[in-house]
Amino acid sequence: MLKDFTPQERKVVLSITFAVMVRMLGLFLLLPVLSPYLRTLEGATPTLIGLAIGIYGLAQAILQIPFGYLSDKYGRKPIIFVGMITYALGSLMAGLVSNIWSMVFARFLQGFGAVSSAMIALSADLTREEVRTRAFAQIGSSIGLSFAISMTLAPVLAGTLGVPFIFFLTAFLSVLATGWLMVGVPEPSQRSKEREINPSLKNIRILLKDKNQIFLNFSIALTHAFMVLIFTVVPYELVYFYDLPKIKHWEIYLPTIIIALAFMVPAVIFAEKRGKFKEVFILGILLLGLSFMSTTLVKNFLGIVFMVLFFFMGFNLFEALIPSLLTKLTHKDLRGLSLGFFNTMQFLGSFAGGIWGGYVLKHGNAYMTLLALMLVLLWVVLTILWFNNLKTQSRTKVAK
Repeated sequence: MLKDFTPQERKVVLSITFAVMVRMLGLFLLLPVLSPYLRTLEGATPTLIGLAIGIYGLAQAILQIPFGYLSDKYGRKPIIFVGMITYALGSLMAGLVSNIWSMVFARFLQGFGAVSSAMIALSADLTREEVRTRAFAQIGSSIGLSFAISMTLAPVLAGTLGVPFIFFLTAFLSVLATGWLMVGVPEPSQRSKEREINPSLKNIRILLKDKNQIFLNFSIALTHAFMVLIFTVVPYELVYFYDLPKIKHWEIYLPTIIIALAFMVPAVIFAEKRGKFKEVFILGILLLGLSFMSTTLVKNFLGIVFMVLFFFMGFNLFEALIPSLLTKLTHKDLRGLSLGFFNTMQFLGSFAGGIWGGYVLKHGNAYMTLLALMLVLLWVVLTILWFNNLKTQSRTKVAK
């Protein structure tokens, strides 16, 4: 996938991929084991356990825009350094605490390192437009691999070495990734006198009116709402409907992720080299729709497997396509702020997906399938209109 990259681009992408993978491992490794562990802490109640789990995402959602803006103003690497080290400190503290309120603060500190926007902006700054989608595909694929590795290793690590060890491991890897980024990746050269748009919070108004930003924000929010929804419902059904222990769930996740990644690579190359972004984007939406239809069409264990497979096929496409399109369509001087909005919507989508998933568990799968398919249909229509408008804008610019 990286054969057309320059040596510097390859180094940048691999370094950022490692950093992203570290952060995702820290998140995903804890998913299957954190709730039972928090119950053992002093002062733990169901409400405080939920707060300790959810406050990470809340902090991320609140701080993505400020961190993105600051990366536009002061540079990508200084903001990434602050965020990664804060994340490491929060992880270290989480491994040492013995009461639930200290854990809530530690998890907030982890979430305070909201550097996703700055990392994506750094990758966009240091890669050419013609290879950028593949760069994001490489970075995005690390999320799927992190998930599969986490589902495999988390129960083993927690059972043998304990949950605090996972926090300490995350802190160590975060420091390692920070050092690698600081030494191995250059800061993009951007002097203030060369800027067409100077950093200002007033630029928020520009993005709030930007139709490209609005559509792509909607797309990533819905993608992550679907992700959290599915992985709220699927693990529950695997355990309670199909008697598959949690420790064996990786047997479904790992093969489906590998197949999905094998599908994603040629699809992304096809979109980028042939200019078929619209067709591949719609294909991704249809795959997500097929994911939700799977358990209705195949009402047994195999339906769950197909649901996960089709979801990962669509999800991995969007992890590459959406940020790539956003960075191509957003002015280079607004990338950090724009990606801050983007990532905020991503986390808000995840929050909505969790609420939706809880409702589905209580009231039945019909409330997942019917609403999801309606949203998929709306998304397809909006996508066609958006891409057609994008082509019209391009023709107008050429005519001018």
